[in-house]
Amino acid sequence: MFRWMRSGRRNGERGAAMVEMAILAPVLVLLVFGAIEMGLAFKDRHTISSAANSAGRTGATAGQDAGADFAILQAVEAGFGSQVDPNVVIHVDIYSAGIDGSKGVYNRYTYDGNTACSWLPCPDPANFVGYGNPSGWAPAARDTTLDADGLDTLGIEIQYSHVWITNILGLGPQTWTEHAQVRLEPDLLGS
Repeated sequence: MFRWMRSGRRNGERGAAMVEMAILAPVLVLLVFGAIEMGLAFKDRHTISSAANSAGRTGATAGQDAGADFAILQAVEAGFGSQVDPNVVIHVDIYSAGIDGSKGVYNRYTYDGNTACSWLPCPDPANFVGYGNPSGWAPAARDTTLDADGLDTLGIEIQYSHVWITNILGLGPQTWTEHAQVRLEPDLLGS
């Protein structure tokens, strides 16, 4: 006698579960893809920040060497490894940083994988085109003398575009900037 009542209750519960799933499924999909997007964005940001820090360390030791900017740009590329496509780079600025971290004179380079040295303009001493526009800070002008004036602080700024994979939130491409600042190493041997 009660068998049909139990059967009806189960069918009603199945319908309620379907409705609940229909309501929760979009939320679950949004959470999963949002977590994936944020993870990928964090990976890119961390990789580019690490590349800027590595380039800064390279520039600190290169000092006044004519190939300093070229070595810095190579360190940026090496820092990306296979994790970040260099084509997302809008520009790399190598600049004189003030005490407060402000940007003084700078050299700006843009990535161009089609050229011999991959950067425009090319600061490669073997194939020299020029220092970056506005060519305000040639390596020879960098202060590496340990005196009362102190050493120059080298800044690296990488501006890049992050494109969301799924674009589930409709944010579009984002432009982000990573910075690194290091004190130039003193030239104690006068070389």
